[in-house]
Amino acid sequence: MSRRVGANRWRSRGTLIVAAALLLASPHPLLAGGFTDDLARVDRALKGPSNASQRARESCLKRRNFAVRLYSMGEVERAGRALEYCIQLLQMPEKAPTPIAQEAPVSMAEIQAQAAREIERALPLKPNVANGLKIYRTCALCHTPEGWGLQSGLVPQIAGQHRKVIIKQLADIRAGNRESVIMAPYASVESIGGTQAIADVAGYIDTLEMSVEMEKGAGDDLELGAQLYRDNCARCHGETGEGNNDAFVPRIQAQHYEHLERQFQSIRDGKRRNANAEMVAQIRSFDDRQTRAVLDYVSRLEPPEEFRAPPGWQNPDFAQTPFHALPEGP
Repeated sequence: MSRRVGANRWRSRGTLIVAAALLLASPHPLLAGGFTDDLARVDRALKGPSNASQRARESCLKRRNFAVRLYSMGEVERAGRALEYCIQLLQMPEKAPTPIAQEAPVSMAEIQAQAAREIERALPLKPNVANGLKIYRTCALCHTPEGWGLQSGLVPQIAGQHRKVIIKQLADIRAGNRESVIMAPYASVESIGGTQAIADVAGYIDTLEMSVEMEKGAGDDLELGAQLYRDNCARCHGETGEGNNDAFVPRIQAQHYEHLERQFQSIRDGKRRNANAEMVAQIRSFDDRQTRAVLDYVSRLEPPEEFRAPPGWQNPDFAQTPFHALPEGP
């Protein structure tokens, strides 16, 4: 099986893997509460003890996954009904009313300080890679067992990403320094554990081999893209996009073009809170042609041979325990 076939198998069987990621790519007005709050409640109930029968729990899991699919397609009301039925199956208590008194908002300085403290605690920890695999089994629903993400760019390739970069991004998400409504509940302390868990899953991701079978841009303005990269990006991201582990600069080699475009726009428009301020200022003046050209060029940067997965590689850690993508429907 070729690497492309190995990567594409998730597209053929993983409609709902895409569904989970679509929530991040195409935010709906209800994302701030409603559906995602109930989804998080259901997920916690499915993981914990319940008075519901095993059959009810299994039926709920199917309804839950179908609800995610519906929601990603814009079928908000149907998704809500499917999730409400799941809640009834699990005999979950009514949600407590939101208290009128609200806590004082936390300043960005406090949020960034909280993230920085967790990063500082996580970096020297020795990762328990076996526990990292346990945590990653949930991550694999979107990122795939190999860590290659989706060629559509809705989910990035994280295989081969620097360990310190993974730690920083997870800590930023947990603290609220990087907004990610889908990642946040799965990266939370309640979901995966404390700071050691961040070190563990980052340590496991560090063992994954990279795919170079990524979607690329149109390829019609590469000379301009190369010049823009040399003038604006190479100093930090490296001549070949290798990044810098010690400086927390991401590896951008073999990354999906659509994902690069999405993140570039978010950084340029000031929507990604943990973006490097120098980068924000540097790319703010890029017009559409320049943006397409430089990202097309970046999408063609590839890692050294030693980082690449061999042809047909599949993550052996998922071979013995069958990996089940989210089902197509109820």
